[in-house]
Amino acid sequence: MADLREQRVCIKFCFKLGETAAEMHQMLKQVFSDNSLGQTQTYDWYKSFKNGRTLTDDDDRSGRPPTGKTPENVAKVRDLILQDSRLTILDLCNTLGLSYGTCQRILSEELNIRRIAAKFVPQLLQNEQKQHCLEEFLIKNKMAVVPHLSYLPDLAPCDFFLFPMMKIKLKGRRFDTVGEIQAETQTVLNTLTKKDFQDAFEKWQKRWDRCMCSQGDYFEGDGAE
Repeated sequence: MADLREQRVCIKFCFKLGETAAEMHQMLKQVFSDNSLGQTQTYDWYKSFKNGRTLTDDDDRSGRPPTGKTPENVAKVRDLILQDSRLTILDLCNTLGLSYGTCQRILSEELNIRRIAAKFVPQLLQNEQKQHCLEEFLIKNKMAVVPHLSYLPDLAPCDFFLFPMMKIKLKGRRFDTVGEIQAETQTVLNTLTKKDFQDAFEKWQKRWDRCMCSQGDYFEGDGAE
C-alpha cells in the first residue's frame, strides 16, 4: 500500500481546510487509487484530528518498544531483507515485533527501499555510487568542474539563457495535458543550435567575470553583455 503516513498527512491538511470526511475519502481515492485508505480508516483519522490529535504516526502497540526506528531495528530489517527480498512488511512486523508503520518507515526513510514486482529493491543509488558515476562521466567527457555558489540565477545558464528562450516560445499558450506541454517543450529544445549554446557559454564567462570584479557587491544592470 502507498505510504500510509502520507495519506494521514493529506487527511490532516484537508481537515484544517474544512473538508468533510467524505470529501477527503473521495480525494484519497482519486490520488492514491487502489492504494488509498478505506472509508473506515479515513473517517477514524478524521475523527482523531477533530478530537485534537496532531501526530500522523502509528500509535505504539502494547508490549512493543516506544521507539521503533532504533539503529538496532534498522539493522535487523536490513539483514532480513538481504536474506530474503520477498518478505512482506507484515512478515517483518511478525518477526521483529514492530508496528507496520515503523517497518514501513525504516524501509522508506532509513534504508531507501521500496517494493517492485514483489521484491524489495534499493530505491536510489547510494551517495557513493552517485558520486562515482558523476566523476566517471566528467573524466570520460573531459569536463572541468567550475566552483560557484550553490544557486545564483545570474550564473546559472538555465536561468539566463534556456528558460527565458522557452518562456518566449510558450508564453500566452494554453495546453490541455501535460503530454502536450512536454511535446512542445521538446520542440523548442530541438530548435536550439550549436551557436546558441556557444553564445550562452560566452555570456556565462562574462557574467562570472563581472561578479568576480564586483567582489560579491550588489550591482544593477546587465554588466555581462
